[in-house]
Amino acid sequence: MNFVEPIIQGTITGIVLTLSFGAGFFALIQTSILRGYKKGMLIALGAIISDTIFIAISIFATSFVSEELPKYARTFKLVALVAFIFLGVRTILKSSKIINTSDKEGRPNYFYITKGFLLNVVNPLVMITWLGITLFLESTLHYGNIELSIYFLSVLVSTLLVQSAICIFSYKIKNYLSDLFIHRLNIFIGILFIALGLFLFFGNNDSGEGMEKAKDLLN
Repeated sequence: MNFVEPIIQGTITGIVLTLSFGAGFFALIQTSILRGYKKGMLIALGAIISDTIFIAISIFATSFVSEELPKYARTFKLVALVAFIFLGVRTILKSSKIINTSDKEGRPNYFYITKGFLLNVVNPLVMITWLGITLFLESTLHYGNIELSIYFLSVLVSTLLVQSAICIFSYKIKNYLSDLFIHRLNIFIGILFIALGLFLFFGNNDSGEGMEKAKDLLN
């Protein structure tokens, strides 16, 4: 049984998904610059937890999810729209506050873990991506449970490593960034959150199209 192929494919998938420049990517950079790389890595941990849950659902309930997900697509999109607009507006309103890594607001670690978790959960494309990948691995590559486990473990490990590197790099360059740059970064990320919410709600994307794009990652 060849375990090298699932490891390589899983690692590449994890890197590509991490560098897809979604909301989570910019949240890692923002938090690491403003709060320190340890807080940024907590956001990464929250995202990994949600990914693990989605992967488990995709593996053990593939047929059920693929049939039921389209029925609630509008609801998922509405939740994503509200969540991302809230995050965007909140980020923009706070952009005038230059916060250093001393973490003056004293937020507990679970706040950042929860933020990373929710950024994934409210985005319906995340679930569609994992579902599409799982369907492709099972139907086309004929992966069994062992190969699937190795593949997804490789995805999660590579994702965590790349996200950690992003957090550390962002924190390291903080001293070279001006307060004005950080202020504009906050505004940019706030606008990005709002734009992503609008795209998810009004964009002409469906579960079938999303699954096809997910499968293309492995082709």
